Amino acid sequence: MRIQGRWSVLSLGLVGAITGCGSVGGIPVASGTSGGSSEGNGSGETPTADDGASTVSVSDTTTDGMGDGCESPCEPGHTCEFDGTDFHCTCAPDPGACPSGTTCDEEGICSGLVWPNAQSFANSDPWLVEHHQEITQLRPRVLAINYVNARSMEQMNAQLIEVRDLLAESSRWHGYADPDAPPFVEYSLAYQVDLRDEQEPPGWPYNNSTAYPREDPQEGSWGFDYERLFDADHADVLGIEDPRQPGTNLRLCDAIELGLVHEVWIYGDADVPDVSAAEMLELKPHYDEDGNRLPGAMNRCAGNGCFDAEDVIPCGRSVRVAWFNNTRGPGCFLESVSHAFEGMGRKGGNILPYLSRYFPELAGMQLDDDHGLPVDNWYACPYGDVCLSYPGPTTVDYAVSESVSGTLRDYDPVCGNVHWPPNARQHYDLAGTDAVQTSCTHWRDGSGATTVYDGSAHTAYAAVAPDCMGPFLMWWRQNLPGLDNGALDDDGAPMLNFWPFLFY
Repeated sequence: MRIQGRWSVLSLGLVGAITGCGSVGGIPVASGTSGGSSEGNGSGETPTADDGASTVSVSDTTTDGMGDGCESPCEPGHTCEFDGTDFHCTCAPDPGACPSGTTCDEEGICSGLVWPNAQSFANSDPWLVEHHQEITQLRPRVLAINYVNARSMEQMNAQLIEVRDLLAESSRWHGYADPDAPPFVEYSLAYQVDLRDEQEPPGWPYNNSTAYPREDPQEGSWGFDYERLFDADHADVLGIEDPRQPGTNLRLCDAIELGLVHEVWIYGDADVPDVSAAEMLELKPHYDEDGNRLPGAMNRCAGNGCFDAEDVIPCGRSVRVAWFNNTRGPGCFLESVSHAFEGMGRKGGNILPYLSRYFPELAGMQLDDDHGLPVDNWYACPYGDVCLSYPGPTTVDYAVSESVSGTLRDYDPVCGNVHWPPNARQHYDLAGTDAVQTSCTHWRDGSGATTVYDGSAHTAYAAVAPDCMGPFLMWWRQNLPGLDNGALDDDGAPMLNFWPFLFY
């Protein structure tokens, strides 16, 4: 295990989290402003472009911001600047001056409501519920752990930057049709921890390092010992310094509590027999219909599967642990996290009642309610079997089993789900060209309109997310109701943006 130089802070890491921060209860927290990037120097400073234009603060030219300066006092977070031609109010020279929770946009205006911020910086915060529809961007902070002896930290970082950018692109509401749609989820690679072996022991049989937390013997479904990530001994292994007590490292639950970490990405080699880990698991509180957190134990099955019963994770806020297979590309990771969203959206009233009321409809996962079938979705089809065919654009013939077969007319697959594009014939079908009518791009917008889906919509993403279900999922995720989505719920009210539910 590498002790010296074991971890590094990249992007909005510890330095970036403290520089220019707000404070809650004396604890420095991320302010929601950019603090550098993992591609840069990690100094916490926001690089600015020098285009040669002359920008002079109004304080150099006028004393009161009036007269020869701006016509009226600038709003909080803005200063009156002279751009060489005229005076105008802008936040551009100092984006960190914007009020907490807002961001300095391309036009130099403090706007929007960004999470995390000085008022709300940790998962499962009531602020997320209270401001759900006002949030204009999420900037969750990732802890990434490298267990792959054959991969350098630079190689891991390059792969994670690629998938981070795709996740942002996939959160642009109808981004395939609207080039101006902003990304809603902008992950920050806050901590990158090096747990590779400096030298493998002689005869070491695995691709993952000796620090990989293997259960011996394995208990439950997973051989990966999730619980070990959260124990006291792992605090110094992860090396996330406590901003309140420099020189002291935090347990992972405490780092989540302070909003320093919102999600964990395990970087490993999943094509070897010692892995035994899930694509993405989540521990999450229970909520009622109004978004109020319910008392009692957290739900350990909020992701794509469940944490094993013996993996006791003592956190009081949601915990998301994803697996990144270094031998695969970004499309496969996109599939993993999309399965987790699928799981979160299908848990009924146990976790997020609002989301579970609408997500199955969007994802074509209520065949029982809509068509009286004994299965609720096409995942019941055996892997490798062609179960569906399309005699017409609104008709599907299905043969899931001897007892589950027939024809559905007036069939609307809506957006489909992770394994099943709207015109799929079997699991993982990206090659289908049948033209089917779907309401996906007009889902609940009040128009009643449908469009043709023939597979060409997702081929545009084949170059950027080529593996697994990546091309389709880029399109699919851009149809999950996002910012200003225009859909209506059962009460005729604007449909809640689905993305903030990730961090409830």
